[in-house]
Amino acid sequence: MRLLHVNALSVIVLSFVLPLTARAQSLTGGSIRGVVLAADGSPVSGAEVVLETLDRRAARTLESDRHGAFTVSLLPPGTYSILVEQVGFQPVRRLGVTIRAGQQTGVTIRLERRPPPITSVTEIDVPATSSGLAGGRLVDGHELREFDYGPGLGGVSRGTTALPFAADGRFGLGLAGLGLTPNRTKLLVDGFPEVLIRHPGFPGEPLDAPLFARPGLDQVQLLTTGADAEWRSAAGPIVAAQTRRGTNALSLLPWGRFSTAKLGTNAVLNPADSAASSFEVGAVLSGAIVPDTAFFSLSGEYRSIETPSASPWESDASQFDGGPVSLRQTIAAIGADSFGTQLGSYLAPVVRTWKGGGASGRLDWALNAHHALMVRAGYSQRTETNPMLGAEVASDQGTRLEARDISGALSLTSTGEALANELRFGFSSARRAWSAAAVPTTYLVGDGIRFGANPGLPGTFSRNGVTISDAFQFGLGPHAFKAGLNLDFGSHEQDWFYGIGRTYLFGSLDGFAAGQGVFTEAVATNPKAKFSTTDAGLFLEDVWSVTTSLQVLLGLRWETQGLPASKLALNQPWLDASGLRTDLSPKDHKGIAPRVGFVWNVEDRGDWIVRGNAGLFNTGMDPATFSEAMITAGGLTVRRTDGAVDWPAGQGGVGRQRLTFFTDNYRAPRNFKGELEIQRNLGAGVTFDVVGGYYHADYLLRRTDLNLVPSPLSQTTEGRPVFGKLVKRDGMITPEAGTNRRFDDFDLASAMVPTGYADHYEVTASLERRLTRGLTVIGSYTYSRTRDNLVGQLEPDPANQLSPFPGGLNGVDWTVGVSDVDVPHRAAATLEYQSRGSSPITLRARGRMRSGLPFTPTFRRGVDVNGDGGGGTDPAYLDAALPSLATALAAAGCTQTASNTFAERNSCRSKAVQSLDLNLKIVLPVKLGTGPRLAFQVDAFNVVSSAVGQIDRALVLIDPARPLTTTGTGRVVLPLLINPSFGTLQSRLGEPRLVRFGLSLEY
Repeated sequence: MRLLHVNALSVIVLSFVLPLTARAQSLTGGSIRGVVLAADGSPVSGAEVVLETLDRRAARTLESDRHGAFTVSLLPPGTYSILVEQVGFQPVRRLGVTIRAGQQTGVTIRLERRPPPITSVTEIDVPATSSGLAGGRLVDGHELREFDYGPGLGGVSRGTTALPFAADGRFGLGLAGLGLTPNRTKLLVDGFPEVLIRHPGFPGEPLDAPLFARPGLDQVQLLTTGADAEWRSAAGPIVAAQTRRGTNALSLLPWGRFSTAKLGTNAVLNPADSAASSFEVGAVLSGAIVPDTAFFSLSGEYRSIETPSASPWESDASQFDGGPVSLRQTIAAIGADSFGTQLGSYLAPVVRTWKGGGASGRLDWALNAHHALMVRAGYSQRTETNPMLGAEVASDQGTRLEARDISGALSLTSTGEALANELRFGFSSARRAWSAAAVPTTYLVGDGIRFGANPGLPGTFSRNGVTISDAFQFGLGPHAFKAGLNLDFGSHEQDWFYGIGRTYLFGSLDGFAAGQGVFTEAVATNPKAKFSTTDAGLFLEDVWSVTTSLQVLLGLRWETQGLPASKLALNQPWLDASGLRTDLSPKDHKGIAPRVGFVWNVEDRGDWIVRGNAGLFNTGMDPATFSEAMITAGGLTVRRTDGAVDWPAGQGGVGRQRLTFFTDNYRAPRNFKGELEIQRNLGAGVTFDVVGGYYHADYLLRRTDLNLVPSPLSQTTEGRPVFGKLVKRDGMITPEAGTNRRFDDFDLASAMVPTGYADHYEVTASLERRLTRGLTVIGSYTYSRTRDNLVGQLEPDPANQLSPFPGGLNGVDWTVGVSDVDVPHRAAATLEYQSRGSSPITLRARGRMRSGLPFTPTFRRGVDVNGDGGGGTDPAYLDAALPSLATALAAAGCTQTASNTFAERNSCRSKAVQSLDLNLKIVLPVKLGTGPRLAFQVDAFNVVSSAVGQIDRALVLIDPARPLTTTGTGRVVLPLLINPSFGTLQSRLGEPRLVRFGLSLEY
């Protein structure tokens, strides 16, 4: 025992007497740990080691120590080569050494003895092994530059399985991440958090970042967790991008691309035979202001992208005045003859456009041997016409988006023998102004279509963020400590609420012609929410090098979100009626978030690497939810007219107040993330990797209606609770206004309660062979599973986020089930072959696959058979007596059978989605002096692709010919029909087949 005490004391003493080194664990810089060995394995000391950039500039020069080892810290991310020379040995240049932010790269270089004279350098094209604590998918080099589809960095995940791709023509980062909606994803650029918004009222919209174009980036990491305690908490994935740095050599690298729908586009996605010509131009200018000291990089681009679309709905057949008719022709005729309104443009295929551009610049300045300054700024602006928004069967003709993004950053890095410090200041701003079509939102419920304005428009959103952070680092023997703080100040402005435009629902074409339906409009006393938030975080961590091959991270983070306390008004009439307050401002429960991790480089050889990490992540409230509470607290009245409605310029009838408020048990959302990764280096540049993780989100806000009548008024013959008096109009059923309300002066009263959760499991296997020449293979497969109790989390309508069985179903919570964003299978593979020689030819192929999205068998949007005010969320009853029901369920990929029960949540799934992209690049024998060369390339996107679009989720239809009746016992009899189109495409979307030609200058 005494010997054990002596050994422990020796370890403590050695920890303090060993030389102090600043082994910085930076979010924006990486490090190299290498060793130079002779052929027999003995160390080679005193070898000159030159770290070179891609243009062969010497970034660092040092010597190997007596053990043959060398270390370089705080390196800018990117791809380097390492030249090693020693007298009596053949010089070796190791190519393709990738430095990742927050990671350590391990390199072993072996030298062969060779007598002089030596006139050549042996080049080894084998990528180095990353042995840092952080895992995640890295996108850089050719993978980052090529297959650049769409603006901004949103497309970087298209060749990976890290995020499920949309495949329906929307640009952005993906449909989900870690089982959560896209608005839970966090973007950091050069260590700075950036504002990410599209339309905050539509949580399912893929987020975009057009300011950060891929030609201006060095690398992007897709992180599922952030083990380092300096990472701000993120419920979903972290997208960490590093911008491009300048070099000593002055270079101007312009590029241009052109495409037209006349080449390649299939007729079904371009029925109007539109030319849809697109062009994209840009350039990257970089160089040195002071050689080896101050570098700059400027990038800019302009894109004019036109994309044709299919017809708004697949089937044009309908019924009118007792006979079959064309849906499009009849709507146009009714609009013109009965209402004097031209509707042709809302019923035809449209061309969606994206036009805009931006510029950004970065300056890196080594002030002296110990201090470095980085300054970055950027601006982008764009206009989109007819963009897709939400998931409805419509063309969205007349929709327009004006968008602007600004970003700025400044960081000062100080390093010494034992200490390092990174001080950062950043600013980020985004504005989105959506305008709607002139014709109001109009649904033909029986036909399952909409024309006119999107019900979520118009709206204007603006968010600004200012960030200050400081990370102080110091080494103490085998320990690398880091401590610091983050302060994020946000301002949020939202001029929008759901129902801001007029909405009409008609049961059929006959109802539309007769002006018989339901009209609603929402009017706010103060439609604008404006407030500020403060997010603060403190962190402390220790990275302990237990041995040269094993590192352990122990971190602790404290963070909180400050929300304004006086922005929510008290609604006294509601307090008098219900006893509940609407002015309770949510208070964040200050949370400690521990994080642990380890990395084991087995035998310190890089052949086997094992990583693991786990931690808690406290995340804040979505600003859109707080904005909704502010606007309703200020007064929001919903007016409704049933029966005869004045289309298109009607006025509302009886008005009732809509409320959204927080309960006194609010808790800030919290996530647990845990991962284990095993990486095998098979040699010759081949690595195999398996990573598995479990992710659990708690205290997510769910909506419950406290103004719904306390008990059902009746039941259907199926046993479905009915909360209002139902009225049938052709193929539509809605509750009579006010009959489902507990307090007559109020409409939907949403209490936001922290009872939501999400469980997500994920396993990813990947195989990579990355070389600068020859054959490169990058492939991965991900299996995941997501279960939650978050109904309608992709729906913008608050009423469609309610449980259709608020009291449960047979003693079970019906809401618990497959998540709306569950995508169990994802696969991606990229093959690249690059020939050798001075004019190489490169061939690339990229294939992608993902599972279809889940859905619940239900009714047409606008059919509210339980009378709770939400039309489109009521599950169908699987009545075995209905003919062909079992066949319809099986054909739609449903897991349930017709067994006289209600359909389980998301028990059906659309078909899997696949696509194949091809690329050919030829470097032409045209060279500008000693500079770059001209390259010509052809891209062919979606050469093979799946039919994608809105799935008909209505298992049963309301029979327009039969009445709504009641049995002698008071049960409601629903007149139902099997929908023959259930599970098929209702509206075709998708990315069209596209052939694009381009020219560029490159090294």
